[in-house]
This record gives sequence, C-alpha cells and structure tokens, in this order.
Amino acid sequence: MRRFLGPLLFGLGAFLLVGGLLLKFYAYPRVAVAPIDQNSVTKLQATGAEIFDTTTLKPLTTDLSVQSRTVGDVKASQDRGDNVRVWVNTTSIRSDDGQVRSRSTERTAFDATTAEAVNCCGAFDESTEGDRQPVKRDGLVFKWPFNTEKKDYKIWDGTLGSAVTAKFVKESSVKGLATYQYKLEVPRTKVGTREVPASVVGEPGTGNVQADSMYSTSNTYEIEPYTGAIVTQSLAATNTLAVGGQDRVTTTKADLQYTPATVDKNVSDFKSKANLLKLVGSIGPIVTIVLGLILMGLGFFLGRREGKHAAA
Repeated sequence: MRRFLGPLLFGLGAFLLVGGLLLKFYAYPRVAVAPIDQNSVTKLQATGAEIFDTTTLKPLTTDLSVQSRTVGDVKASQDRGDNVRVWVNTTSIRSDDGQVRSRSTERTAFDATTAEAVNCCGAFDESTEGDRQPVKRDGLVFKWPFNTEKKDYKIWDGTLGSAVTAKFVKESSVKGLATYQYKLEVPRTKVGTREVPASVVGEPGTGNVQADSMYSTSNTYEIEPYTGAIVTQSLAATNTLAVGGQDRVTTTKADLQYTPATVDKNVSDFKSKANLLKLVGSIGPIVTIVLGLILMGLGFFLGRREGKHAAA
C-alpha cells in the first residue's frame, strides 16, 4: 500500500491544483457578472422635501416616495453578446398626497463585469412621457464593478449628461456588512434653459421669460466591494430656476435615501452573494491550490523515498 501512497497523493494534489485554477479562471468570471434577467425594485424616501407645484405654480413642502424598477431586456442582451447587459429603469416620484410628481424611463447598456456604460442597443432617456431622446453615456451605470477597489470612479449623472467623479472616502459598514464609502459632489451648475411665466420667477409682465435650470447634488454611496452593489445611498439634490444668475425658484430640494426595508433586503441579498464570490474567487482557489501543492510535494517526496528503498 505504501508504494502507491506517493503517486496517490501526487495525483490528488494535481487534481486540487487544477480545480483551484478552474475556480479562479473559469468559474469566477461566470459568476461575477450582472444578471441578464434583472428584475428589482428599489425604494427611496425624502422627508420635508421642497418642490414646485406646476398646477398651483407655488412652492410646496412635502414628503416624497420614490420607486425605481429595473428590468433586464434579455433578448437585447443576448443579441448584443460580448458580456453586455441591457437594462430598463423606470422611476416614479410621489408626494405625500399620492400624486405622481414625475416619472422617467431610461434604457442603458453596460458591461456585465465592469459596469461601464456601453453605447448600443437603443439607449434612451425619457424624462417627459412620450419624449424619448437617444443618449450616449459613459462611466459607471446601475452599480460599481465586481471587486470594487479603493479608488475614485466616474459615475454617470443623467441630469448633467456627463460622468462625475465619485471619490473613495473610507471602509465602512451597513448593518454588519462591510462596504466602501464613496462621495460625489456636483457644485451649482447650469444644465439648461426653459421658458416660464414671468410671475413664477418674480419678473414683471404677463408673458414668458427664459430662466436657467441650475443643479447641484451631494451623494454618498455605500458599496459592497465583492459584488459592486449599492447597499444604500443618500442623494441630496437641489434644482432651481435662475434669472440673471440669481436663483428665483426652487423646483426640487430633497435628501433622498433608501428606505429601511430596501437597506435590510440589500444587506441580506448582497451578503450571501459576496460570500459566494469570495469563496469562488479568492478563498476557494487559494485553499485548493495551496493544499494541492502540498499534497503534490508530499507525494513526490514519498515516491522518491519508496524508489530509493526499492533500489536498495
């Protein structure tokens, strides 16, 4: 039996070595991808938000609830191939009286591993119902990349129509789940112009005047690094109408945050997914490769020893 022990251990070690390499370079790349059939709902809320009521043409303070649903276009993703995902997101914002204050839809393609925008597949933005505008995006969309690093990333900002730098702040945690925290700042910036009644912006006369649409935001993101998923976020955005460089009307001022129920679900879901990725992408390969090398070395040593005994 001893004469077979060396070759047996060597063969078992070689098997474990190959298995570890397959976990790392074959299984992991197939697990670390965004789902093709995404179907999720994210809810956010803001207390005491300021909005402009377009019916009464007066400012209004109200609580806001946001529902953001994201659905994968399976056929479009399959037709495109090349590790690209096509997702469609629809967002509705309601005031505390139940009235829908805005609704928007966007169709976006992105790399399933890096989360970088890919300009294809009929990408559009529909901020006004029935008015779909083609759009070219860059930077990260929907999520961060798998194996998120402690560095700055470019994030797509649909209001600006360009990517903005989200800076790495620190290691953090959300309800026991380890996260990386990032911060994004957009200073007060002109993003367009619009015709509004003169009275709305405090101008004399009864006709319309041209006002500048101004925008600023301060966003904080908590990212689970193995999956690149957004566990929770805070979006403190302000939109105003300005004339002559001076803000006249606040159209939106809200600090939106994920609801507690959304955060709880994210922590539960992403913790299990992170553990799977950790097992397949790092712990599993390291353990099996090291054990395989040890067994191969031991098997080689025992094989040589038996060979010397047989020769003697």
